Amino acid sequence: MKRFKLATLMIALFVGAGLLATTAEAQLRTPEKILPANHEEDNPVFIKVGQAGFAFLKLPTNARSAALAGAGTGIIGSAAGVFTNPATLAFFEGREAFFTHVEWIAETKSQVAGAAFNIPGRGTFGIGFITYDAGSFNGTAIDANPAGAGFTETGTFTTTNYALSVAYGMKITDRFSVGANIKMAKQDLGTGNVFIGSNRTTVDNSKTAFAVDLGTYFNTGFRNTILAMTVQNYSQELTYQRESFELPRNIRVGLLVDVLSMAGNTPVPHHLNLALDVTNPVDFDEQVLAGLEYTFQAAGSPIGFSGRAGYKTNHDTESYSFGGGLKYLTEAGKGVKIDYAYKAFDSNFFSSVHVLSAAIDF
Repeated sequence: MKRFKLATLMIALFVGAGLLATTAEAQLRTPEKILPANHEEDNPVFIKVGQAGFAFLKLPTNARSAALAGAGTGIIGSAAGVFTNPATLAFFEGREAFFTHVEWIAETKSQVAGAAFNIPGRGTFGIGFITYDAGSFNGTAIDANPAGAGFTETGTFTTTNYALSVAYGMKITDRFSVGANIKMAKQDLGTGNVFIGSNRTTVDNSKTAFAVDLGTYFNTGFRNTILAMTVQNYSQELTYQRESFELPRNIRVGLLVDVLSMAGNTPVPHHLNLALDVTNPVDFDEQVLAGLEYTFQAAGSPIGFSGRAGYKTNHDTESYSFGGGLKYLTEAGKGVKIDYAYKAFDSNFFSSVHVLSAAIDF
């Protein structure tokens, strides 16, 4: 009975967060272009850009999902669910620690680490840590001298960006689960001088935010078809100097189809999964993420190979991705996994991205 009440509460919170997020999104949309004064456009077009802070929380957290163009909300069997969908942790058995290195755009980097451990009959707990290296920047300060250049150089500086997560996933039935992830994110852009009115003031550009991810997972029972949903980075608004923003909230609905089972074939060594996610981020238009994963593992063999490919629609610079994985797991569920992903970007703007993940099950 206690488990049922907790599940009901989490589902209610999930639905409520989705409704609030949708309402907030409608209020935060901005015009696509600036119109002349006293001019009103007949059919205005709205886009969503620049409405979220702590953008490093949107970066890939594991190479498997990255190779699938970010799809895979319904994928189970990995501690990476700490970041993608905490509800999938409920179907993870054993203990796993993983690490991900991301060579991101503009020569920036992200490091991700996490772990999950299952307590039989009690659910699965997980922890995660993300840190983002944005590189170094040239610092300047306002020069109030009318004869000056308007600014003075203050040398180089670096920023601090990290997030700590604690997650939990729980089975409600043998096919349905719910989960939550509570996170604390920190971003420190250093101190700086600004003018407020006619007064020169030194401000501390450091912010700490708290957010929650909520997720559900449901195996429909029809040829291993999975439905999953998440609300990510749901938080209160923060104020940076005089501008308000929120974390990169995103609503995701995912479908995972076992293609071979759907076709009526279930060869033991072969698995082919189609992952489709529809996302509704606060700072961009809706997107469809599509990924295909083929896995070969002979019956009784501890070794498995995977090949993956994906495509992201309605993105201004990102398009296709691909990658693969290798795993070695004994019958006791102990071993290692290694995954790699390549994400293509428009070469006119950014170089391609490489994501490497490694995990150990113990």
